[in-house]
Amino acid sequence: MNDLRSTLLMYNSGVWQGYFVRLNHTGKEQERFFTSLDVRETDGVIQTCLTYKGNGRQQSMNFASLPPSMQVTQTGHWSTGPSFITPWNWVAELCVVNQQQRRRMIVRHDVSGLDRVIYVVETKQGAVQQNTPQPLQCQSKSFGSLLIWSPEPGVELFLDPRNRQQGDITGCGIRWCDHNGITHQILRQYNTAGALCPLSDRWIKSPN
Repeated sequence: MNDLRSTLLMYNSGVWQGYFVRLNHTGKEQERFFTSLDVRETDGVIQTCLTYKGNGRQQSMNFASLPPSMQVTQTGHWSTGPSFITPWNWVAELCVVNQQQRRRMIVRHDVSGLDRVIYVVETKQGAVQQNTPQPLQCQSKSFGSLLIWSPEPGVELFLDPRNRQQGDITGCGIRWCDHNGITHQILRQYNTAGALCPLSDRWIKSPN
């Protein structure tokens, strides 16, 4: 756990300038707002402070150790969410790190399928450039019973839009192939019992 904590801080600490794009269940932009996220360790406590630049509102979170259900790769990608889910509502957040840039996804599932997705672009290199068109409409294609959304070139969001039943395997993921051809990815998966699966380097498979 300490190694994962150090890895998380190594790749994710610092001040990240970025913007959030709120998407509806079809991948169409509903809202966009700019943010600044400060991630640091102070006296053994990981501190995060998100500032909404439009109104100055702040949200802070502090934790000394990683939540048991947080998954972290050896290259600093991470995901959070419940350790156990049912076919009802659940929320997950996923992040891939590419040196001075990050891409994040926050996905909310409700009883009838996909409710809302937030796509986040962040950088440490000063003011963030708007890499996505405005308003954004994700390119979408089917992958068995799942969906793949592409909010910008090289980025894929794997989503489960189904009205799930008890026993359905599910998951969500984010994959980013950068301009150097290097792939950054993380996949959060749940088994037939609704329990969180161990982190795997394998990418998602169609349930069909």
